Amino acid sequence: MSDLFIGTSAYPEADESLLKEAGIGWVRQGFPVPFEGKIGGRTTDAFHKAKARAEDWNARGMKIMGVTPGPGVMTWKPDEQGKMRGVWNSRYPEWMGELGSEELCQNYQAICGFLADQLHGVVEMWQIANELNITQFAGSLTPDQASQLALSSAYGLKASDSSLFVGTNMAGLNQAAHQMLKNLHADPDGPINYCGIDCYFGTWSPGGPENWAGVIDELYDISGVKVLVNEWGYSSAGEVMTEDEKELQNKLRIPNCQLKKWRHAWSGGHTPEIQAQFVKRAYEIFRERRDKLLGAFFYRWEDQEKCWQCGEPDCPAETAWGLVDIQGNPKPAFHAFKEGVSLISQ
Repeated sequence: MSDLFIGTSAYPEADESLLKEAGIGWVRQGFPVPFEGKIGGRTTDAFHKAKARAEDWNARGMKIMGVTPGPGVMTWKPDEQGKMRGVWNSRYPEWMGELGSEELCQNYQAICGFLADQLHGVVEMWQIANELNITQFAGSLTPDQASQLALSSAYGLKASDSSLFVGTNMAGLNQAAHQMLKNLHADPDGPINYCGIDCYFGTWSPGGPENWAGVIDELYDISGVKVLVNEWGYSSAGEVMTEDEKELQNKLRIPNCQLKKWRHAWSGGHTPEIQAQFVKRAYEIFRERRDKLLGAFFYRWEDQEKCWQCGEPDCPAETAWGLVDIQGNPKPAFHAFKEGVSLISQ
């Protein structure tokens, strides 16, 4: 396998010629729980469709980083007063067992082993679930329970195919992330091959591209393995909250989707031009840490019609992250990204 993975999240309809022109060789793709009622039982149509999509990507010259099924996701829905409240959407059927239970870990290990077996030669690298250090994707799992679930997955994947690159991704470096990293990398001979991280400096968190230097150094020191940036990017649209709006957000504990604005910005705001500057600078930082990096997956390839968190088309939270627009036309960041890949590959 190549020692540098440059990837993204993209719809199946994405233009692979543009992806390759940008220097992208990998696509991140999620997979559902493959069984309808029990381990080894009838497989779902959703699984077969996901497998076919991955095979199609391969046929088009793209490699796949698979994502094992996560427990669920919290989205935002307005209550009767219009305040956005989190709604948990479970993605595990009841027969798998309760979150945090040994039964769940055993079933999950078997499921992941099945995925690795069925996708042998199609998926060469796996991300275990998604951001299990935050409630939005972990639900009620504690850091220790999330760690055990991730390790169960890793053992299942590696038992089916020891050549796989296996890891998971933290959403920033909060207290839960540090606890999970300690658990996951306690055994140097364990099944976790890379240290994964998602950070969105200048949008979901303060700062800018320069912050990547410290994060990569810290993760490399903690884990002893190379770092994979599973998600990074910068939104090209959206206003920034006023100080009064920030205070209101703190007081009411409302999400960005409520105000439809960003709490943070880098270098003046959120525009296509600033997004391109962010990408350019990030690659300069990545190049400086090249010896500690396994690769980086940009989030995401194309802009979105609606925010997946709240469902609204005018919410910037999840709509303007792309290197190309909704029609597939390259944005300024596309060209900065292409130059960045060339820079880091030298």
